[in-house]
Amino acid sequence: MSEWKTYKLGDVVAMRNGKKRPKEEGTYPVYGGNGILDYTNKYNAENVIVVGRVGAYCGSVYRCKQKCWISDNAICVQSKSIIDDNFLFYLMSSLDFHHFHIGGAQPLLTQDIIGSFEISLPSLTEQKRIADILSAIDDKIELNRRINANLEQQAQALYKSWFVDADSTGWETKRLADFFNVITGKKDANYSTKDGVYPFFTCSQDILKAPNYSFEGAAILLAGNGDFNVKRYIGKFEAYQRTYVLIPFEKRYHSFLYLLIKYHLQEITGGSRGSVIKFITKGNIADFTFTMPPYSIDEKLSLFDSLFNEIDKNITEINNLSTIRDTLLPKLMSGEITV
Repeated sequence: MSEWKTYKLGDVVAMRNGKKRPKEEGTYPVYGGNGILDYTNKYNAENVIVVGRVGAYCGSVYRCKQKCWISDNAICVQSKSIIDDNFLFYLMSSLDFHHFHIGGAQPLLTQDIIGSFEISLPSLTEQKRIADILSAIDDKIELNRRINANLEQQAQALYKSWFVDADSTGWETKRLADFFNVITGKKDANYSTKDGVYPFFTCSQDILKAPNYSFEGAAILLAGNGDFNVKRYIGKFEAYQRTYVLIPFEKRYHSFLYLLIKYHLQEITGGSRGSVIKFITKGNIADFTFTMPPYSIDEKLSLFDSLFNEIDKNITEINNLSTIRDTLLPKLMSGEITV
């Protein structure tokens, strides 16, 4: 640690608040407090660190290496010559910004708060070596995610070819209730914990962590309100009270039903209610009808499962790599482990 020097974060970076996003749609990502919000046709930053400034996600840290638009809900951070760009991202990811916000109902993080954090830096050469180790892990995680996206696209294409575009003359009409009971989770959103052991599925796209579990099996998780996203999971887990937990009576239908629900999601949620926040009921799910061949589809079900088995293996590796990275991060940033 004798070679590391102490600074205030504000001395080694330049910061500015983002601006209200343009109305026009485009290809440049728009960053807010919770990551990418949408896309626009203009940009106001490039190769920057983004920190959530307002709301529940203030203090969240993101890295954007391309041109992007930083919205007024975020702070744009750029490195000065004394600190490596990638090292800065990992350093800021290791700092607990969120717990230093001001405000109650609407948490707020300011440039002054961020700039006041005391940090220690090794030489630029050492910074690059540390960042390279962490980047290699993140690159493998991202590769696995891209592979998984491709595998799921293949599964979706096969489902559409076999069960949507095919001649359905003589097929039998089925209800989703024929394949599973429609139940909901029981936990409040604040049941999640940072050091939780089990996945906690809420109506958000993000998966939280819970200290215990109420469910176990091959499940499909359907958000009961908001953007009505659908996920699949096998194992022990917890669920939020507005999340529908759909565990097939027969596990062999797990992947098939996930693909069916995802393909027909707009139809299933088309009868949603509510004026401000849309929501669906158990009946919207249970009573949804579709047609299936009267003959065995076991060979097709097996192929779906083989694709999702590969996806699940990659997810396991992603989780293991994430744990390794998160364990190494504070130790490398403090100099406890040297490269």
